Amino acid sequence: MLSFIFVTCDNGREKTKTLDFGRFTIEVPKTWEKVKQRGIDSYVGQIAVDRSDTLNFDLGWYSSDLTERPDYRIDEGKIYLLNQELTKDTLIYEFVGTTDTVDVDDFFKDSVSWTTIDNKKAKLVQPKKSGLGTTGVYIDSLWTAGSGTDKFQINGQNLKSNNERLFLEAIKTLRFKSK
Repeated sequence: MLSFIFVTCDNGREKTKTLDFGRFTIEVPKTWEKVKQRGIDSYVGQIAVDRSDTLNFDLGWYSSDLTERPDYRIDEGKIYLLNQELTKDTLIYEFVGTTDTVDVDDFFKDSVSWTTIDNKKAKLVQPKKSGLGTTGVYIDSLWTAGSGTDKFQINGQNLKSNNERLFLEAIKTLRFKSK
């Protein structure tokens, strides 16, 4: 008796698709979908990841650099943290330590690293704790447009850990088309 066994190779390509936004492309899981948005001074849009997670992008002169701005202040070497639970109508800060005893980096939810995407220097942002913070990328110089320089950012907030992982992989596939 003669038997045949067929083996297929799954290199991942069958599970992804390329979304073309005109000025850039990104390879994403097949289930992710474009969502059109209307911008005033830049090209904006969204990618629906699933029912709860969405990615937002902005390409233009004023794109956010994804810098996290924690709610603390320093006064005469003393560090005060904004109490989120008590702030209804007024800002209430609580003393948490001094600059000698507290590392203000502990107040940040996100970590920042640098990489190269499509031959451009890129700021990569991801949560220190998966699911709590920003996952995204910012590029401060795509090309000159009129009298300014177009910037780009795409990010998601508080993504589920699997979506965060898939998005970080997709970021590597960004390709830009100059004007």
